[in-house]
Formats: sequence, structure tokens, C-alpha cells
Amino acid sequence: MKANRISQRPGLWLGISGLLFCLLAPPAKAAELREILSRAQWPEIRTGMTVLGIEPLKRSILFFDANPGSRLIIRYPGGDVGNAWAFELRDWLISLGLASKHIRLEPGSGVPNAIMILVTDQGVDR
Repeated sequence: MKANRISQRPGLWLGISGLLFCLLAPPAKAAELREILSRAQWPEIRTGMTVLGIEPLKRSILFFDANPGSRLIIRYPGGDVGNAWAFELRDWLISLGLASKHIRLEPGSGVPNAIMILVTDQGVDR
């Protein structure tokens, strides 16, 4: 019985199987973190130390630092109060060393009296 051509050429078989794996494998999941910062967690008197001590913010900053090229998105509740809060949070992040070009503000946190902090590498201009 005659062996087929692929079994006679293992290098060809490895190349074909590698190509199939690349084409059929699910895409790599983007690095992403979502945190909720409630109004109750936002201290009345703010300093660099108190802002860095807010757990959702601390986790977001650590994740941002661990994923170079990521973007930090602040989704804030509507109205003047939510808008002012988002701008203040952005200003704190910039003063703590995050570059403003990596921070984006978006209305609509989807949670009343809370900011959603999203750290992602999707949609980032490289």
C-alpha cells in the first residue's frame, strides 16, 4: 500500500497543522479590568495618599501599570456632579503620574452614584 504524501513529509504536516491552529484558535483575549468606584468610597478630604488608598482605584492603577499600552477609561454618571467628579478623578490620576493621553472620559457609567473604571488595551492607538 502506498503512503500518502503528507505522511512522507513530516515538515509539511507540521506546517499545515500549525496554520490550521492559527486559523482556528480563538483570538487572544485582550487585557481588561473593570472596577466600580462608589460615591461612598470617595473621601471628603482628598490627598494623594487617600486617593491611592481607594481599593478600586489602586487595583486599576496596578493593572494599568502591568499592561503597557493600555488605556484607562472613566465612565461617569450623568449630570454636573458626575461630570465634575470625573474631571477631578482624572486630574488626580494625572497628578499621580498617569499620562493624560492614556485617560479617556466617557459619560454613562450605568451605575447611579458610581464611576466605572475600565482599563483596556482594545481600541488603543499604537
